[in-house]
Amino acid sequence: MPPPDADAQQSGMPEAGAPQSSPDADLSDAIAMDPTAVPDAGGGPPGACNHLFCEDFEAVAEGSPPDPAIWTRTSNDLVVDAVRGALGSKKALHIPPLLTGAKYIRENKTIAAMGKSFYGRVFFWIEQQPLEKPASLYHWTLLSADELVDYNAGKVLRLGGHIEGAGTNWVRFNFQTHGNPGETGLSDPTLVLSTKRWYCAEFYYSLADNEARIWLDGVEDPKLHWKGPMGGYTFPTAVTWMTFGWAEYQAARTPWEVWVDEIAIDTKQIGCN
Repeated sequence: MPPPDADAQQSGMPEAGAPQSSPDADLSDAIAMDPTAVPDAGGGPPGACNHLFCEDFEAVAEGSPPDPAIWTRTSNDLVVDAVRGALGSKKALHIPPLLTGAKYIRENKTIAAMGKSFYGRVFFWIEQQPLEKPASLYHWTLLSADELVDYNAGKVLRLGGHIEGAGTNWVRFNFQTHGNPGETGLSDPTLVLSTKRWYCAEFYYSLADNEARIWLDGVEDPKLHWKGPMGGYTFPTAVTWMTFGWAEYQAARTPWEVWVDEIAIDTKQIGCN
């Protein structure tokens, strides 16, 4: 279980040293989509893979863990079910109700092939999120590129978000060093998520260039474009593991419940459609 994010206890605004962005148009409308629609699979039909790495969980028996030859679980209750699937598939990884801590699957099979600049994609469905308004904030993470074997140490490039006092759930790029200079990131409170629909999250990390870019449902958010080094923050020179799932760093009173599907990694942008 990861320790609470000390910096995240303060505010949802970018911390000292984070690059600032000018206000942009609200991207929430730009990414609106029918939650019942099934988009075309960018990597081909379920089971096909045109990228360095794909995981659609279709080959996993319902109620079983993801392939242990590929994935390491942080929690034994992370299993594949057939409740829903993205991109026309029938199965997805279920992250069961979570109040605090982390439930992740992690892989290191792609690390050598993806090099120092790489793209990733994951679909996620938030079935429920904390219903109460937090006293300060709830800070969650969907995925991370981890410098060390231990995702609670070293430099970690995260994609996640915050729920703050108003109760809305919005997206954030978070850079945690687990040391000096600490934690920072970029937030977009206008990029608000809702429950009970699939989202497609894409990211680009370039370690040598200290650059991160984020897309949601195919739309890049310029407010989440990190180009450093800035304020003493420099990206790790290498990544050891890729991590997907869910974490909550404060203690919610009502739980998150999430599904994750259609993970892909490549040296070129993968896309959602």
